[in-house]
Amino acid sequence: MNEQQRDLTRQAVQQAEYWWQQMALPAEQVKGMKAPSRYRAELRRCNSADAAMLTEGFRVLWLALPESVRQHRAYSIEAWATVAAVLAHITEAQSCSFGSSLGQWDSKTDKAVVSELRLQQLQGARSSQDFFRRLHRLVKQLGGKANPKMLVQDILDWFDEHYSQQPRRADKRVAVRWALDYFSQQPKKA
Repeated sequence: MNEQQRDLTRQAVQQAEYWWQQMALPAEQVKGMKAPSRYRAELRRCNSADAAMLTEGFRVLWLALPESVRQHRAYSIEAWATVAAVLAHITEAQSCSFGSSLGQWDSKTDKAVVSELRLQQLQGARSSQDFFRRLHRLVKQLGGKANPKMLVQDILDWFDEHYSQQPRRADKRVAVRWALDYFSQQPKKA
């Protein structure tokens, strides 16, 4: 990916974050106009990226993205539909990464909020539909608390890795980042 494409992707991620703010935040916290609540409701009912593509809320996001981002890859529309459907479930923005959110320690149960098995299942998703379903479930399990901007980038990275034939350095892969962030939240054993 060249520098110009990275810049366009950063702009698209910022646009997605703004789109999420218009849907999820109270009107007094939104810069500009608040999105109709039906956008979010439609997206929350979607059980696949294909279903999300048919919603008005997704169309608003899709058409707000730069043309070159929409046409960048053959799977761009599926990736962005996944972004829209997953962001619709986020109710509160967190500052930590998605992997860190998954690994946050729950003092009541003395366990991570999300089990290692669920993390491994997400990391091992073989299809975009499986990835969509597992990601959806995990965001719900987090109580809708996640970092929308970082999650958008993680979703786009997953699609790039899944559909790309080019190998990536292991430490740059999204599954490895999630694992490192997840386990960094675990209490230190004496």
